[in-house]
Amino acid sequence: MDRLRLMETFVRVVETGNFSAVAREERSTQSAISKQVQALETMLGVKLLVRSTRSHSLTEAGKRYYERCRTVIDMLEEARVEVQRTENEISGVLRVAAPVSFGRLHIVPRLGAFFARYPRLKLDLQLDDSFVDLVVGGIDVAFRVGELKDSRLIARRIGTAHRAALASPGYLEKHGEPRHPGELGQHQCIVYTGLANLNEWHFQDEDGAQHSVRVNGHLQSNSSEAIRAAVVEGLGICYTPQWAYGDDIRAGRVKPILTRYRLPPLPLNVVFQPARRPSLKISHFVSFFADEFAIDPDISPMLGLDGVPRDALRKLGGGYADVGGP
Repeated sequence: MDRLRLMETFVRVVETGNFSAVAREERSTQSAISKQVQALETMLGVKLLVRSTRSHSLTEAGKRYYERCRTVIDMLEEARVEVQRTENEISGVLRVAAPVSFGRLHIVPRLGAFFARYPRLKLDLQLDDSFVDLVVGGIDVAFRVGELKDSRLIARRIGTAHRAALASPGYLEKHGEPRHPGELGQHQCIVYTGLANLNEWHFQDEDGAQHSVRVNGHLQSNSSEAIRAAVVEGLGICYTPQWAYGDDIRAGRVKPILTRYRLPPLPLNVVFQPARRPSLKISHFVSFFADEFAIDPDISPMLGLDGVPRDALRKLGGGYADVGGP
């Protein structure tokens, strides 16, 4: 069997997570798929996968080889698309990861328009509030909200998420509305455990003075969806990206508090694997959502909670930067 075919089989084994899934795709057997990967290992003279009775994992050599294989396959796909000379012929599967609330509120509602523009493209959308390993998960592109940590990932900034301190009218009627960040210590504050400093909230007053407040409460969670439900139910105050509560704010289910203070915004980036030049399908996907977010009042850096213009959105013109990220 030719090397390219073996490479494609190896990539699918990594991305599906098991041999049997690839066997079903190929209408083959698990044993035959396993033998193809073994043939590739023999050809290369290195071990790519560590196998157990129920699962497998990539060796360090396997991770590096997988990244290179994906690059080759993407380039071949890009060449095919360019030859066909029409963006409607962009096809294949694009694997995308995003936080749960962000995917539900800001990716899924736009997919109808996206598929109308690219009808031959399929999307495998993985929603998870934890940071998914792009290599292990076989992810082509991931949305990241927040500052990116040092790593080898490639990122493009496509927006800004403004933060807000929010509570339900029922909670505020019962417990009173804080007028200064220091008063938060007397309130039930719902903490999102996905943050590095999970119970330290930051504010800046009109004079530029910084206020850091340690908060506590009966509830903390790693789920942004659970925290939203708790806030709407009147269980406490949250410190959160505005985009997660846009509809709730407009409907009056929650109310911004401490609006005289500025909360540090969060960058919205898309990240890619370091060894992979963005393919046409990735480039078109990112450009589509960057254009959408540029005019979204819950994401665009043009407006804050009160509608006052903030930092102007800097259009990157499709540029990519090696900035790192988790």
